Amino acid sequence: MTTGSGSEPDKQTWRELVVPALPTPIYALAPAPGRLWAGGLGGIACYRAVPGEQGEEAGIWEAGPVLLPPAPVTVLWAYGNLLLAGGNGGLAYSLTGGAGWQRAEIEDGSVGVTALAPSPTFGSDNTVLAGTLANGILRSSDGGRTWRNVSFGLHSQEITDLLWLDRLAVLAATDEGIYRSRDGGRGWRRVLESSEGAVEVLTRLPGGEVLAVLEDGTLLQADAEGERWQSLQAAVDLEGVHPLSLFTTEAGTLLLGTQRGLLRSTDGGRSWQTVDGRMVHICRQGRGQGRLYAGTAEGVLVSDDDGHSWRALPEPPLHDLLHLQPQGERLWLVGTHTAPLQARLTVDKAGETAEWQRLQGLTLPLTGCAVIDDETLLLAGPEGLLRLWPASGEHQLLLTEPLEGNTLITWAGSAPNRHIWVASGDGRRLWHSADDGASWRQLTPPFGVTLLAALQATPEHLVAATYDPRQYHVCLWYSTDDGSNWIRGLEADTNWPLVASCAEPLALGIGNILLLAGPDGNWRRSPVGHGGGGIRRVVSCERAGQRLLFVLAGGGIFRSDDLGQSWQAQHEGLPLVRIADIACTSTRLVALLSGGVLCLRRL
Repeated sequence: MTTGSGSEPDKQTWRELVVPALPTPIYALAPAPGRLWAGGLGGIACYRAVPGEQGEEAGIWEAGPVLLPPAPVTVLWAYGNLLLAGGNGGLAYSLTGGAGWQRAEIEDGSVGVTALAPSPTFGSDNTVLAGTLANGILRSSDGGRTWRNVSFGLHSQEITDLLWLDRLAVLAATDEGIYRSRDGGRGWRRVLESSEGAVEVLTRLPGGEVLAVLEDGTLLQADAEGERWQSLQAAVDLEGVHPLSLFTTEAGTLLLGTQRGLLRSTDGGRSWQTVDGRMVHICRQGRGQGRLYAGTAEGVLVSDDDGHSWRALPEPPLHDLLHLQPQGERLWLVGTHTAPLQARLTVDKAGETAEWQRLQGLTLPLTGCAVIDDETLLLAGPEGLLRLWPASGEHQLLLTEPLEGNTLITWAGSAPNRHIWVASGDGRRLWHSADDGASWRQLTPPFGVTLLAALQATPEHLVAATYDPRQYHVCLWYSTDDGSNWIRGLEADTNWPLVASCAEPLALGIGNILLLAGPDGNWRRSPVGHGGGGIRRVVSCERAGQRLLFVLAGGGIFRSDDLGQSWQAQHEGLPLVRIADIACTSTRLVALLSGGVLCLRRL
């Protein structure tokens, strides 16, 4: 891969533009010999020291592969070449030191993971426990490849933390108390009922006692068995600190990560000192080296004096701007928790360059984004649906319903009679406007409890795809009256949880099969790619009177000049595991890599 040059660009050469570094929260850390794994909004990244350079800060970050289900990564654990990563989309594992990843098989289907706790004898029993947001506790006895539910005895299914006491004894913190298992996590009994709120975090003190922190800052201490709990009076009032993590260093120092900063205690939690004012999500210690790491709201901190003083590492490439939205010859990089970033592409004697501009003043998270013309964006979020004119900064609130989770936006036609549809990702809510957003009516979709995986409008009809994660089943739906009534259509089984869509030509990607709508109403099947997952994106553009199709699928990027009859690979020179998204303008094919790198290639 090369960067820009003054000569005529080679169509077969990808040219690289590096996205500006952005501060981003770090939710998970996993130190390993010679490296540090970090997890956040954009997946995972690895920090390595530069040979011959002095100091930890001389290292460099390497962006990891795109994880599917998508990030954020909130839990991470490393053991030799084994890496486990989890988050809202479930669990994934790597047996190759992070080079390649596979989705873990979970008995409950898609779950949100909040905690990972390997057995203290993992090297011999391969056992790991995982706490979830709403599915209780999962257990794996094969190193994280497969998981089954082990929530027998739990009154609450919301797990906030897990702590092994010995080979068989485990504690689980929940939103209403603490539970103990005597058989390696297979069954549970409540040992503390909390009337003061959720138990947020657990840790073990050097003497064997167990310390817990409630959401209101209350400290609780138990004996080494985790059975008898009592309040621990701290010299410093912790009310309102909003605890996020609790860690005991090898020297016995306690580090409490909170929304207000990082607190340190050397007397078992009786007194605390603020050592850094940044919000801290996680603390970890490198095995055998004494170095401490903290994941903050803006990046990673490191300490070599048992947490007394901290310094920042370079900003990790973990923002979640992993989706591309073209707008003429401009590109929008879009995420959920990071404000959109615009790249205005230009060509001069130095080659291709970009002017970068971030949208300011938006209420995050953004749950949906659509470019509907050369001047306008539609953004979905907690306030509803916003129409934004980025050039002037003007905005207009079109729909005042809070749009949480994943929001799908599609449209047909042009102003002032443009039709716009907005749907919630759970498939239960659907709105339609026939006058470019001036007025709306709410529809009643028939999708039941399945997830809405795709919503695509054409001038003739509206097409939806639903996905059942428990049955691994996709179903297509059609409407010819703007979404008022629906007809159930083609059904298919697939382990791939995404359905990519394109309006012109009408195409849907299910697994590794691209379905293209024919003039007779039937679908033509076109296999694309191989292995490594299914189709993630379908885009098209018109070039010299010819319709070009591009697909991001398992195995890379593919192009068709004959509407899916044949395909040619377009990813030469790109790291396949890092391709997050693709887009095409009238002159360029663009690939977005994890870690914030734009790669451009002339059509």
